[in-house]
Amino acid sequence: MSLLVTNLHGFETYQALAAGLKKPRRALILVKAGGPTDSTIAELKKVFENGDVIVDTGNAHFRDQTRRAEELEALGLRFLGMGISGGEEGARKGPAFFPGGTLSVWNDIKDVIEAASAKAIDGRPCATMNGKGGAGSAVKMYHNAGEYAILQLWGEVHAIMKAWGLTPERQAEILTSWKRKQGGSHPGLLDSYMLDITICVCQAKDTDGAPLSAKTLDVIGSKGTGLWSVQEALGVGCPAPSLEEAVIARQMSMYREERQKNATSIDLPLLTGYCSDEDIEDLYWAAALAIIASYAQMFQCLRALDKEFDFGLNFPATIATFRAGCILQGYLLQPMTRAPDSLLPVAAVMAGKVCLRAVHARA
Repeated sequence: MSLLVTNLHGFETYQALAAGLKKPRRALILVKAGGPTDSTIAELKKVFENGDVIVDTGNAHFRDQTRRAEELEALGLRFLGMGISGGEEGARKGPAFFPGGTLSVWNDIKDVIEAASAKAIDGRPCATMNGKGGAGSAVKMYHNAGEYAILQLWGEVHAIMKAWGLTPERQAEILTSWKRKQGGSHPGLLDSYMLDITICVCQAKDTDGAPLSAKTLDVIGSKGTGLWSVQEALGVGCPAPSLEEAVIARQMSMYREERQKNATSIDLPLLTGYCSDEDIEDLYWAAALAIIASYAQMFQCLRALDKEFDFGLNFPATIATFRAGCILQGYLLQPMTRAPDSLLPVAAVMAGKVCLRAVHARA
């Protein structure tokens, strides 16, 4: 059955695009951060008029968004910097949006954005105005930095299980059991999108039936947001060791040839090919504590930048937009959404509870 689309149009020139939009025009652009974004905005400036809106939805540095807002608003145009998270699933089912800038601009486009966004368990759209200037892109930067840290953590959990001699199938069984652990009839403490995709990786097989993870190159790149987040955190004196180590691990992965040479010349002690039920239990609680610590660092960095740049962040509202659509979505965000003031003490209390539970589990 063919689907007739009547409201989708293509244009060959910026002039034709501008002529085809209702006034005041609203243009959402998604191109590579940096030069390509600036070039696209420069072309739109030539054909847009006073009061028209430009929204950049790329992985931009928040400082760039603040600069763009100042330049465009001086010309009578209106600008919003808005991060998006969700990947392919978000494109199909609705992503999370992180806008920041001038409130009046958000008010003029939020009907479209909220309709397109993912919806949390309580039905709220995963989109909220984060604050002034580059606030939205700052939130997106640290969302990505937190994603780096937690993905690195799950990679290390996999590496430990592999060193213990556990097959990918057995790893998937253990990780699947962790989705409900400590949850009773509710999702478990670690239930999350990133745990789900880790399970999928463990279960994936090549066409010959062999585990796909065994054939995957141990090299990964980055888009810059994680590095920027670490640089900005260091600049305001906010320690973020988990975020920093995740960036370093990615950079180290790019030196594969050197790593291979070093592996042949250095004899390092390895884990034995055996693990007990207690070892797996310890690994669960270590992962839980590390994830909570990563969230705490991520939000503390945002608090420090909020103080430095006067974004005006509303943390419970911002965190509520992480609950669906984005890569960070998971059970742990539910209690963090209800934090009244500082999220760091809340995360510290949760970490303390995890430690106590671990002690009781081993008693």
